[in-house]
Amino acid sequence: MVNRSFTVRGKERRRDRRRRLQLSAEIDGHAVSLVDISIAGFGAAVDATDRAAPKLPLGHRGRLDIWLSDGRRMRLEIEIGREVGPDGMFGGRFLDISDENFRLIEAILLGREHLV
Repeated sequence: MVNRSFTVRGKERRRDRRRRLQLSAEIDGHAVSLVDISIAGFGAAVDATDRAAPKLPLGHRGRLDIWLSDGRRMRLEIEIGREVGPDGMFGGRFLDISDENFRLIEAILLGREHLV
């Protein structure tokens, strides 16, 4: 008999390939640092220089703006899937990705898009 009465914390739940990065972005006008991205979602950290830390409760829907090095902007509708923790880290998923943004994320994941 297997005991299933315990919970594993900190286990990675995302199945999609992700790429670690360090990129400035904004969620609903608040500065954040994007730390990883996948086809399905992202990981980020609140910006310590932002005087009014964003309120990002579980389930919050908003807009993530990412500026690429060549001046293009990705605008993505998101939903928070992991609240801001004590370390300032949080995560979310993309709700509706345009074909253009899908291709950009794919290029980032495959290393074809230069971010710096």
